[in-house]
Amino acid sequence: VGVAQVTETAKPKDSCFCHNEDGIIIMENGLLKVTIDQTGRLMSLLLLQANRETISEGHLGNQFALFDDVPLYWDAWDVMDYHLQTRKPAVEVIEPAKVVRSGGLQGSVSFSLRISGKSTIKQEILLDACCPYIKFNTHLVDWEESHKFLKVEFPVQVRSPNASYEIQFGHLQRPTHRNTSWDWAHFEVWGHKWADLSEHGFGVALLNDSKYGYSIHENIMTLSLLRAPKAPDANADMGSYNFTYALMSHTALFKNASVIQYVYNLNFPLHVFHGIIAEPWNAFSVNCPAVILETIKQKAEKNALLIRLYESHGSSVTMTLSTSLPMQESWHCDLLERPDSSIPVSNTSSGITLTFKPFQIRSLLLIIQ
Repeated sequence: VGVAQVTETAKPKDSCFCHNEDGIIIMENGLLKVTIDQTGRLMSLLLLQANRETISEGHLGNQFALFDDVPLYWDAWDVMDYHLQTRKPAVEVIEPAKVVRSGGLQGSVSFSLRISGKSTIKQEILLDACCPYIKFNTHLVDWEESHKFLKVEFPVQVRSPNASYEIQFGHLQRPTHRNTSWDWAHFEVWGHKWADLSEHGFGVALLNDSKYGYSIHENIMTLSLLRAPKAPDANADMGSYNFTYALMSHTALFKNASVIQYVYNLNFPLHVFHGIIAEPWNAFSVNCPAVILETIKQKAEKNALLIRLYESHGSSVTMTLSTSLPMQESWHCDLLERPDSSIPVSNTSSGITLTFKPFQIRSLLLIIQ
């Protein structure tokens, strides 16, 4: 967490696009090669370094699908498994896919689809230079449905009995099969910013900035986008929406492939300001990739900050929290942010040394001079 001056010197490998004679669009940034059809669906997502195809053979990724969503009892709360029998792919093109930007540090392709007689969607597919994932910036122009459920699907070339999902301050696994009634009950599950399906040596992560429903059945990764319940509010969720999701292929375990760090980058992008600074300034930094600095909060006292960190990999680690702020005192806190003097804080010349057990949360109260 800080600020640094960046001068544009040598450019990274440019993102580039080209059309073939059939109107198929190819995006490439040196890490990924993406092939897109005229409806905005992914025909191919090739991880170049490993020469590994992500999209399942004979299938298309980024496929929007609309479902009938009529629960037995509670419209806004329940989702019934029988809605899966009503799948209707959205394939009616309003504007076919076209290149918006080519070359430079970012390339993009845009298209729009009609979801139904009432609702339309416009999307911009973005590929940044040196970025290991492809982004889908989505604008739902008009969502005026009744008892419908919109999802987007990615059939991938991965086979695994379990998928991993982020929860607050950690992650857990759920089955991708429906062998038992308990497994079947996971036809729709919740998660936070990412879900990952991995086998030995290869995996795919589905990242997002604001959606919390997932379904991963066998090799099909699905993100729930919008519902249209009519009770208790007949106008719930109607209108226009903007959201972003992304697809990331990787060759290591998601923990070692920095999936968690990249999803934080997606949700909290760098801010660029024009100006000159004397030297780089770093308010806080951590020296362990497994530990996430999740919260920096101003306390009621003007000279006090609340810092919250957590261990994200499920491992036991020791790390150092460094700061350039003039720190006067530091205290461990509980989750109610009450200082706990019974736990000493280990201050060294390089910062505060902390030990974490798997998924442990630690809170610190810092008094600044």
